[in-house]
Amino acid sequence: MISLLLLPLIACAVLVFIHVYFGAFVLKRGILFIDLALAQWAALGYLVGHFLDIQNPYQLFLVGFGFTVIAAFILSVVKPLFKESNLQEAVIGVMYIFAASGATALISSTGMEGHNFKSMLSGHLLFVQTQDLILAISLYSVIGIILFIFNTKLLNGRSKLSDFAFYALFGCVVTSSVKMVGILLVFSFLVLPILSIILFVKSMKKQIILGWGVGILGSIIGLGLSLILDIPPSLSIVLVLCCNFGIGVLSYVLFNGTKALKT
Repeated sequence: MISLLLLPLIACAVLVFIHVYFGAFVLKRGILFIDLALAQWAALGYLVGHFLDIQNPYQLFLVGFGFTVIAAFILSVVKPLFKESNLQEAVIGVMYIFAASGATALISSTGMEGHNFKSMLSGHLLFVQTQDLILAISLYSVIGIILFIFNTKLLNGRSKLSDFAFYALFGCVVTSSVKMVGILLVFSFLVLPILSIILFVKSMKKQIILGWGVGILGSIIGLGLSLILDIPPSLSIVLVLCCNFGIGVLSYVLFNGTKALKT
């Protein structure tokens, strides 16, 4: 059992580190659903690649990434128009709805098998390959170095160029991770570990560090439960992370009493 779960656990740990880090800044920038939207565009790109009978994994990745770049460009241009009315999330939601509808329509109209839809949502975490991990670690390392060097401009900038660069880098990460674990777990890794502890810790650095711990612990428990309950590991981890979030909120309310509900 341990050997079966080793690669999936390493994959989860790698994804937790990059997504929790991005998640802290995504929440700070107030673009919560950007990950879900870009992940869906990446999934749409993969489906288009399969429809075009592209077999080479590197070419498939480029197609998926190309779709996230298109989404990044649209968001960087259109989203600022709705900033004053505080409707940026609505624009991101429209981007997600379009990509999700397009992906579902493509699967339905072309007769693609049902596993394409399932893979889009939950990936193939239990069958992740060593090659996938090596490529992901290499890619995330390069992106991590870029973020470290251009941290202020990329993560705190508010120009269209900085927004596009941030979305494009984020889209590159998402394109890789959505293939392994699916849209639902990608989004969960981004927000749930941070949300589970954000009520208790205000320092972003501590939020990221504790978020890593929550994400990895949730992955370990979720992978174990997936074998016991015979459910897809990605979905099992999502459910565990949701429970962690619920426990965090309940603990905060119990610790602070009724005062917490009035603030």
